[in-house]
Amino acid sequence: MQISTNEIKQRLYSDFASIYRAFGGFVDSGRLWDLCLDAIGDEVLMGHIVFCNDIHQIPPVHTFLKVMAREISWELTGMEKRSLGAFWGFVFRFVFNYQRQKSVTARVNSIKTATYFFEPPGRIEIIK
Repeated sequence: MQISTNEIKQRLYSDFASIYRAFGGFVDSGRLWDLCLDAIGDEVLMGHIVFCNDIHQIPPVHTFLKVMAREISWELTGMEKRSLGAFWGFVFRFVFNYQRQKSVTARVNSIKTATYFFEPPGRIEIIK
């Protein structure tokens, strides 16, 4: 499956708040949202996030926080942590259509657990 970075962003803006109602306020909420969108807009980074998830079972939240460590220098609040989980869960479950997920230990920026996803409908390729 090929999917463009713009299509992912469009789906986030059109469907995220209605699927994850408790996190609807995360949309356009500030720096963390903007950094998430920056990651989505980088097809190379997104390819790495998908690879780490698929091959190494490293949750997208973990990879995102490791890559953005210089940008996200503050300790995340509880709501920010859950919002990140919802954001990446939406991308993998509702945009990429992965069928299953598993919570594992993450230990990055005060996050203790995060979710990786498996059983995609096919190979995921991110394009510009």
